[in-house]
Amino acid sequence: MWRKIAAQDPSFGHPDKFCHDPEQSNWMSATVTTLDQRIIPYIKNICKRDPFSGKVVTGGIVTAKDSSWLLSWTINRQPQFRQQSKDQCLVWVYGLFSDKPGDYIKKPMRDCTGKEICMEWLYHIGVPENEIEDMAVKSANTVPCMMPYITAFFMPRAYGDRPDVVPNGAINFAFLGQFAETARDTIFTTEYSMRTGMEAVYTLLDIDRGVPEVWGSVYDLRNLLNATVQLRDGKKAIDMDLGFKEKIVLKKVLKKIKGTDIERLLKEYNII
Repeated sequence: MWRKIAAQDPSFGHPDKFCHDPEQSNWMSATVTTLDQRIIPYIKNICKRDPFSGKVVTGGIVTAKDSSWLLSWTINRQPQFRQQSKDQCLVWVYGLFSDKPGDYIKKPMRDCTGKEICMEWLYHIGVPENEIEDMAVKSANTVPCMMPYITAFFMPRAYGDRPDVVPNGAINFAFLGQFAETARDTIFTTEYSMRTGMEAVYTLLDIDRGVPEVWGSVYDLRNLLNATVQLRDGKKAIDMDLGFKEKIVLKKVLKKIKGTDIERLLKEYNII
């Protein structure tokens, strides 16, 4: 549809910059549901958290940097779905290089079954090789999903490749969503799509109302400190398990900032 629209005017963007080659924009993902407690200790060993605590588990993605697929996985607060059994853990696994053979499963991710993707993941989280297949079959249910255009948003582009939300001269139509151009925001978020919708409605209907500004958290140290603590479930940074050398350095730093505005700021945001 976008191609047909864009063919009518250059200001309507250049869709082929984003969706011309799925080889450059695809990921492969899989949803792993644990069926018993056999996999859980390996998750705990990496995350240092109990997946069933009701709190953040991975706090973001965990990446196996030496993985041929560049395999990553993440676990949100459990249960993730209302009807999910309390003794099941839902894991989202994905790989960026779906065309390369795996390290344990010697074939491209895109050619793998859910079981095989689970086996590769189990290998990278440290499950003994003689237990991998049995656990992938009996201790997990894995559903794979190929996403050919998942990173089309991030393809190299120039100004004008995405149409403005309301192009010059438009009076009864607008472009909404991730491929429309709006100021200062970053795609791949729900907020981006919502802002384009607001901008379209307020502009076309001449409503005297501003679209909520993008929060400038990247420039606000206080917000970054608060985010750091929240990612640690409210725990202070000084409560981390540190080695002997790190403890010595921390002690010297705390002594150096004692009585300063820096110390007051760190205390205010529960860092120390």
